[in-house]
Amino acid sequence: MGKPPMLSQLDMDILSYLKNDGRTPFTSIAQELGVAEGTVRKRVARLLDQGVIEIKAVVDPFTLGMNFVAIIGLDIEGNSTDRVVAELTGAPQVRYVAVCAGAHDLMVEAVFTSNEEFYTFLTQTLRQIPGIRSSETSLVLRVCKESSSWNGWSGHAGGDGCHE
Repeated sequence: MGKPPMLSQLDMDILSYLKNDGRTPFTSIAQELGVAEGTVRKRVARLLDQGVIEIKAVVDPFTLGMNFVAIIGLDIEGNSTDRVVAELTGAPQVRYVAVCAGAHDLMVEAVFTSNEEFYTFLTQTLRQIPGIRSSETSLVLRVCKESSSWNGWSGHAGGDGCHE
């Protein structure tokens, strides 16, 4: 992993517009910031190429009837972590997988349309993945904050797909 890219004030200003609405026209951003549209377009292209940002739709599972959201802590046997991660990332119900230090080796967020689907995932899908020693599940009752835009940048960013 190389040196993280440094973000200028203009980069951060552009990101502020995009985090509020990723569809904001570059012409509008340029006009607001007093720069050329081409400058905004080139800066956004560079930020995309460097992996600093991704522009995509964020789906709210609750509005689609996915009313069972679970946070699952997994304890992994031996050096099975990569194999378990690969299995979990392929499961359509899984939204998030993170390798952790602490109480659990992996944390998983998964969404389900019904109690039965949730039950099947816990009692069959997870139990068929070799390397999972144990799990601890919490049901999400209410989401109080969920944000796809993070404002804590300190002038630089970096990453390789798995964020450390």
